[in-house]
Order: sequence, then C-alpha cells, then structure tokens
Amino acid sequence: MKMNQDILDEIESDLTNEIRARQDYILEKLRIRLNYDYYSFQRFNGLFGGKNNIYVDSVMTQFTDFNDFYGQWLKGVINQYEQRLKYGSQNNHNAILMKDSELEGFVRLFLERNFYRNLRARTRLKPDEQLWSVWFGYNVIFGLLIAPKYTDEKWVIDKSEIRRANYEYWTIGHVFHEGLIDNLRSKPFIIKSLDQFESIYLSIFKQLSNSKYEKQICERYIEYLKSSYNVFSEPFLIPEVRYAGLEKQHKYRLDFTILNQHTQQYIGFEISPSSSHMSVKGYKDKQLEVNAELSQKWHKEMEKRNEYFALFEIATITFTEKMLENFDDCWKIIQSFLSARSEEKTSVQDQLQRIKNI
Repeated sequence: MKMNQDILDEIESDLTNEIRARQDYILEKLRIRLNYDYYSFQRFNGLFGGKNNIYVDSVMTQFTDFNDFYGQWLKGVINQYEQRLKYGSQNNHNAILMKDSELEGFVRLFLERNFYRNLRARTRLKPDEQLWSVWFGYNVIFGLLIAPKYTDEKWVIDKSEIRRANYEYWTIGHVFHEGLIDNLRSKPFIIKSLDQFESIYLSIFKQLSNSKYEKQICERYIEYLKSSYNVFSEPFLIPEVRYAGLEKQHKYRLDFTILNQHTQQYIGFEISPSSSHMSVKGYKDKQLEVNAELSQKWHKEMEKRNEYFALFEIATITFTEKMLENFDDCWKIIQSFLSARSEEKTSVQDQLQRIKNI
C-alpha cells in the first residue's frame, strides 16, 4: 500500500490526539486492575505494543488493511491465552484484560497508529496509491473513489477518512457506500440496491459497448451477483478502466478490470483486440505494407499491457476470437478471479466474540 507521507502524518496525528485524550484514564484503570502503585505508558507499551511478533507474524504476513492486522492480532492473543490455561489460571492475561471494552478500544487505537507508522512494511506496498481513484467508462465517465470528498470544484480523496473507510475496496459494498463519482457533479451518483446497480450496469455500461461479447459479460456478471450470498464483498467488474484517468487526451482503456482486495490480484480482460484494435485496412495492398501495419498495431497492444502493469500492477488476459467461440469457458476464467478469496482470513468481530466468551 503506497501512500503519500503527508496523508500518513495526518492519520498519525489524529490517532495520537485520540490516544492522549484517553491515556490517563486507561492507565489509571490498569493500575487499579493490576494492583500497581504506578502504571506508565511505557509499561502499557510493553504489555501490548511489544507483542506484535508474538501474537502475529507482522514481519512475514501481508495485511490488506488495519482490520486484517487487528483481527489476526486478536486471534493470536486468544490462542496464547487458551494454550496457557493448562498451566493454571491466567486472570491478568491480555485476553482477560481486553474483555473491558474501554481498554480494548484504547489498544485498538494504539495498534492502529503503529500499523500506519509501519504501513509500507505491513502491506508490502500494495495496493498502489494510483488505485485510490479509479476512473472508467467510454463516453460516459464515472469514478470509484476511496473516501471521496468534493472541494474546490473537484473530487479528491478525504485524507482523514481513508483509514475509516468501512468497506472492502473496489467491491459492490464500496459502490453502495460511496456511490459512483461524476467529476462534473458535486454529489455522488448514489446506488443503494442490487436492482439499482443492475439497471445502471445494463442500461449504461452494457449499452455503450459495441461488442456482443462485452454485452454478454455484463449480463453474466449481474447473474453472478444475484447468486452471491454476500454481494457486498463481491469485486466490482469495472468496465473500460481509463489509463489516464480524467485526462481528456485518451490513451488506453481496458475492456474489463477486477481489483480483488481479498487476494490483491489486479487483472484486466481484453476482448479480441484483433477484431477492432488490430484490424488492417487495405488488406489487398502489398504484403509488406500489411505486415508493417500489423506490427505497429501489435506493438501498441503490447505497450498498453506493459504500461497498465507498470502503473497499476494490472496484468492482462486476452480472449481471442478462437477462445470466444466457447464463451462459457471465457466467462469461467473471469468468474474465477471474481470469486477468489484469500485463505485463513479472520475478522475483528469474530475474535472479539471469542474474548467475550472467555
């Protein structure tokens, strides 16, 4: 996850202010609970902050966001508590202490600040800051932004709200929570239901396409969403992602793109470029001229793929005319990237429930 240092500084400042506002109260509460004459913040840091590589492998694990880290950290706390029970009661173990909701909230703030201080190491530089704003569409252009804010007659990212975004990036839940952004309007295009999303996806994005295959993909995607048990977590199959964003000078678009936060796989799909991007006019001319034109168009297609990967780390799969003869197989490939999920993922709520049950 790559983020501007100014944004990180603002996030850290906000968290530090919240920590300082609660610090004296929490330390006094711990002093009484643990029967100390004096309880310092340094002692608190040793009790909770020094356990990152005990409760969770914070060096080798790639975390998608703070909630991913905190969920696994809590899981490590509880697992250690359960292992130590065989040696006797553990009344002062961190798992027991964190049954107090005020202490748990303070520990969460403390660990969140530490997470953002070590953001690049914890997330291994993914996702790239370039993907905080994704602009897409042909003729009609929309944006999917993380924590969008309209200011000075343009849409920007609200730096103070990035860490609080209560959805998984680039999913249907993201679309429902933030809406789609029209850069010429001061309010987002609100979508609150799958029926609304279906209407927009099929009436706008499908109809703007001239490809029968792209139209079929749009229809299959809606059917895929309707069959999902958790539509909010499903990746948004983004049509016509624009390489240059809002720049008027058009350069490249990808027919469809999946930014799967669950697996951090970024994949684009191109539908038979030979049928449009690489068609050769004047095919009856000399073979040398035909070959030269094909070479030029092929170079442009490969350059497009390379530049999408260099800027966004989006790899590209191309469905050729031959592959599209069996459209079901092509859709299965797309669906496999939509449905992919990371292994052994846990949630903060699941682990807090375990603490309550201790």
